[in-house]
Amino acid sequence: MANFIKCSTAEGVVVRLNMDHVALIRPHHSDRGGSGNEIIFASGTLSSIIVKEDQAYLAEPPRLEQGHGEV
Repeated sequence: MANFIKCSTAEGVVVRLNMDHVALIRPHHSDRGGSGNEIIFASGTLSSIIVKEDQAYLAEPPRLEQGHGEV
């Protein structure tokens, strides 16, 4: 089962990332004072995304999310 987490980009866009495809998470600090983490995916070509969440949040074990009214 895929391990998706909700994150937000520096622009404030909410994305869901499949952490099963992540190769590396490293700190990212921009010239404009912004900070976050760069998530690098393990794929045929190196691709990455910058998110606001800290490494502690990104490294948490998977959580089971329940929908409204589900047990």
